[in-house]
Amino acid sequence: MRFFLSPARPNNADYLPLSQLPYEPTLPTPTSRSRASSIRLRLLVGALLATAAIGLFATSRLLVDYEDDFDDGFSLHQTFYLPFRVPRRAPQDSLSALQPAHALPASCLDHYFSFGIPCYVPETPRLDFVWTWVNGSDPLLLEAKEDARAQYSQDDPYRPVDSDNQERLYRDHDELRHSLRSVLAHFRTHMGTAYLLTSDFPVPATDPQLNFSRAADWRLGQVPQWLDLRQGAAGGWTDEDVTLKVVHHAEVFDDYNGTVFNSLAIESQLAHVQGVTDYFVYMNDDLYIPTDILPATFFTSAYGVVLHLDSSLMVPPSRPTQETPGEWRGMGESNYMLSERFGERYRPYVMHEAKIVARPLLLEAQAIWRAAFARSAAHPFRETAGPGDPADINTLFLHGHFLVERAREGMIWSWVVGRVGGVADEWGLGEARRAWEELGGVWEGEGPSAREVYVRSGYRETLEGGRVEETLRESGVDGLGKTMYVFSSLDGYAYATLGTWGAPFPSFLRDVYEEELPVCRIGYDECFAGYDSASEVFKNVAFRRPECGDCVISALVRASGRLGVSAFLPDAERTLGSIPGRLSSNTKLEDIPHLPLVERWVDGDFRLREVMRTGGRGRRSVRQWTEKLLERYRYVIGWTPSMFERLYNPEQAAETLRRVEENEEVALLCINDDVEEGAEEVAQLFRAWQEGRWGVPARWERYQKPRGGVLG
Repeated sequence: MRFFLSPARPNNADYLPLSQLPYEPTLPTPTSRSRASSIRLRLLVGALLATAAIGLFATSRLLVDYEDDFDDGFSLHQTFYLPFRVPRRAPQDSLSALQPAHALPASCLDHYFSFGIPCYVPETPRLDFVWTWVNGSDPLLLEAKEDARAQYSQDDPYRPVDSDNQERLYRDHDELRHSLRSVLAHFRTHMGTAYLLTSDFPVPATDPQLNFSRAADWRLGQVPQWLDLRQGAAGGWTDEDVTLKVVHHAEVFDDYNGTVFNSLAIESQLAHVQGVTDYFVYMNDDLYIPTDILPATFFTSAYGVVLHLDSSLMVPPSRPTQETPGEWRGMGESNYMLSERFGERYRPYVMHEAKIVARPLLLEAQAIWRAAFARSAAHPFRETAGPGDPADINTLFLHGHFLVERAREGMIWSWVVGRVGGVADEWGLGEARRAWEELGGVWEGEGPSAREVYVRSGYRETLEGGRVEETLRESGVDGLGKTMYVFSSLDGYAYATLGTWGAPFPSFLRDVYEEELPVCRIGYDECFAGYDSASEVFKNVAFRRPECGDCVISALVRASGRLGVSAFLPDAERTLGSIPGRLSSNTKLEDIPHLPLVERWVDGDFRLREVMRTGGRGRRSVRQWTEKLLERYRYVIGWTPSMFERLYNPEQAAETLRRVEENEEVALLCINDDVEEGAEEVAQLFRAWQEGRWGVPARWERYQKPRGGVLG
């Protein structure tokens, strides 16, 4: 046994590297009693050492390196832990959870929305990356899983089941290390900090007479076996200008109830990773970046968030049933929630690849669906006999579509309530006439001369190729790289023409024949008749009859010309005064423009004064407030060459990896382990291929002897 002491890092009192336990796993059977006893004995020794270290080495970092009969040199079969003190997180209410999103300069904001003149922050921020990962063969994880499984009845839909296809969840082909290497190799100059979000376990209590008073406040956190503990801990590990930080589930969950085995639960807490940039890239360990790409694949100041969606694969708005398979339960539940809030419709599949996450908008979604996020986070396991009541949410599906729907909602509200409706929410003949005429209708006397208007979309220049490249370069981004932008929130609503079965996203560029541009219909009776308040007209157009809102957007985008969204914007002279005697109830709430934080649109108060919350602040410009609202939810839908591959058996795996290797265009890659036979041979093939592709180790990796001819 060897002890290594090194100088303390700032603020590292809560992290003490504890132990590394050589362990030869068997997959995926529970640990035997004798084996578990041996493991617990070692952990007990480590716990005692940690207690001593806390008292005697408050300013030092302790690394314990066990060397015994199991240790023939460092290998992937050793298990490592970092003890940490569980933080006490104060619960947040819905309003305090709101945070500002990326802000454009105020000097160019009005010209941007009015005329489409480029507006951006010239300094392009680096993007952090967040990986989720667990070591499925960890003895403490297996023990914690067995303990958790025992708490469920046989008929509970969240009780885990044993099956042959579950074995793949325990296999590790060193994907995480090579996923990290791939990002370092092809995105380093644009990368900020790498965060690894992983599991933790209670400190084992092996002796009832042991008075380990700190055990309840401390957890044992997993770390990858290849991570060099001698150089990191609380301050992180470094590779030149990139830092790697390890974060554990107990540090991010709002209400943590013990070890979690449910990826949907873990993803529901991504917004709580402390220190991560407002816009970060989310990764699983089976995702890779196989070639050089640019920030335009994920996010830019000039165009906002970049979403990658498959519009040929649509998710229904109905709640999942007993027959709903696998991941479609979480997507179905999420789309049901979106439909309750934004109107019922089918929505496209969010592609399984590296994806951008806007942390402020994820926090905003959590403020709306707080109970659903909390419910999903409380399930240690996914449904196995589903559905539960109700199913877990799919956070990444919810996040992407929340952004698109908030943008749509904002455009319709800015016109109906912010521009046309009265300051006191009036909607009379004057407002009705103005609305109808702005949509292209004709008004005679006290009503429209025709009760419907047909709208054909017009050409737009927002995403004209040369214009996009020039704008990006002027803003400090070196072009699009491998990505192409196919739809912008400045050109309307992306899902208006997708229907039930899906279709390509609409294009408004000149390479489309004019007669092929989308056509829609606005009926006055179903869209506007029978309402006497602007907020009720808005609810009807936006949610009750979503086809009305979709076509209103198309008409106003066309009326705005080739660039910008001027037809949506309130008049520049329109202001809203404060209510006498009304004080500002929440400064942060008033400073972040947003529409109601309600789970169902029917419960929202969309009146102008209630939405803008004017109190004690003098007169406020409705136009400026609306532009900041629209700014918060900017997005483009991008297309980037990608591959999603599965490995089934040695022959098929060899062919699949050959095809991946020959595809020089692929920029976003996913390789799933779905091996049904020949697992060991596939493992050797896959490891060798990864090492051949990304063989340069990061500086935070600990040296490892070659195993079986493969270094990794």
